[in-house]
Amino acid sequence: MKTFVNLMVLILLLITSKKANAEPIIDNTISQRLVNARYGNDMDKIVYVVTIDESNHRLAKVSMTFTPKNNLLYMTQGANQLPNRWATFVQNLKAVDVKGNIIQLEELSDAQWKLQWSRQEKVTVSYEIRLDHEDYTWSSGIDGAAYATDWGVFYTGRSLFILNGDEWKNITIDFIMPSEWHITTPFEAAKNTKNSFVVNNQTALMQSMIFAGTHEEISFKRDDFELIFALGGDDIIAQKEEFKNLASGVLDYYIALMGGIPNPSPNNKFKKSIVIINSSTLTDGEQIGNNISMLIEKNGNKMSKVISRFMFAHEFFHLWNGKSFWPTNEDTEWFKEGFTNYYTLKSLYHVGFLDDVSYLEILNSLFFQRYNTDDGIGKISMTRGEEKHDHWGLIYSGGLFVAISQDMIIRNATNNKKNVDHLLKGLFQKYGGTNDGYSLEELRDTLSELSGKDQSEFFNTYVNGATRIPIDTYLSMASLVATIEDGALKIDKKKSPSQLEEHMTMGLLGINNQN
Repeated sequence: MKTFVNLMVLILLLITSKKANAEPIIDNTISQRLVNARYGNDMDKIVYVVTIDESNHRLAKVSMTFTPKNNLLYMTQGANQLPNRWATFVQNLKAVDVKGNIIQLEELSDAQWKLQWSRQEKVTVSYEIRLDHEDYTWSSGIDGAAYATDWGVFYTGRSLFILNGDEWKNITIDFIMPSEWHITTPFEAAKNTKNSFVVNNQTALMQSMIFAGTHEEISFKRDDFELIFALGGDDIIAQKEEFKNLASGVLDYYIALMGGIPNPSPNNKFKKSIVIINSSTLTDGEQIGNNISMLIEKNGNKMSKVISRFMFAHEFFHLWNGKSFWPTNEDTEWFKEGFTNYYTLKSLYHVGFLDDVSYLEILNSLFFQRYNTDDGIGKISMTRGEEKHDHWGLIYSGGLFVAISQDMIIRNATNNKKNVDHLLKGLFQKYGGTNDGYSLEELRDTLSELSGKDQSEFFNTYVNGATRIPIDTYLSMASLVATIEDGALKIDKKKSPSQLEEHMTMGLLGINNQN
């Protein structure tokens, strides 16, 4: 009965919202009762209703009902290449009080509006989002903005929701869509109400991703954590079993490696992560918050496939290395990104996507080539984390080479009894579920303890310094013969390796046999 009442209230609210666009809404007494029935008197509650237009899927109609914390409405960061940022796509913005009286709005710069309202009473703001983001240029790709497909629509929270105030403790969102559609979100489903969700906080709202349409879902639950894949496009859905095996294998590998599911800080608790994958004309991907958006080229070549799987496994490991434990400042971005690359390769080997040959080939074709051609090599330190987007080779590849080098040093010094896994596990156990972070000095000292040898010189030379990492030397400590010839990292296998060397190579691949 309660569900039916809520549904009727929702329908009436939508009707009154539409009428408010042109004239005062229905009888004031009825309007007040409707608002109280739906929203109560909670001053810290905000309710969004998002309607995907039945006849025009490229139009989202949004209403937000709340008691303003201040008189500023705004949209969060992003779309900086556009003069009006996300407001470029907003139209028909209006505001009314609970009696249906129009509240004046003043448009400001930088995707902001001033609400001419000072009373501690509820208001309803309504607006439309025009989904033509594909007509604009996005430096990081459309996968981090919003787009439409033949089978549905994709939005990031930052592209869809107008905000007010700094924080809300009680956020709910109702979606109204074509009857044959369903929706994938990272939010907790509200009880007994279809397509209604509860959002933990405003950060989770801003960093969310949403796909509504006729796509298919795969869900993986481990303890209190859920990973959801949303697959769109016939060619992507045809790979459903492959994605299922990939996701479950990588998820289980990371959990076994780290000793548990992601354990974020108390300020960013989450129990669900979504990966939205759609067919496209190119391959690209982006992580926002705890969620991943990917576009995969239809009929793409082998490298396109490798990149798409790598993007997923890399961004997903950040739920541990980046979300469960993180650096205190940017001088350890090389560790966050580079060590994540190392375990991405190991996870893809573990699930059988990579074999011995393809693993070693990628070390050259992707990582060494980016490292070797980065103009920051020999000039700047990889501790310049703020440079990571301009110097991918230095920080992402360089960080990977530090991971491999230190892993080989530790395995060799301890007869393969210890490795860099111990560093990652230790950070997870120490910092998971806290608000604290690690430092560059802690990484150096812990690696020194694991190998039993002071790593200050290594760090001063290759991490804090700008000297090239002799990755061929460190790879050759295992059962490999690595050389750099004609700008390429060439790796072969030794003819008569020792047992320790063989086990070190197995460790490089993610198989941790111990002597």
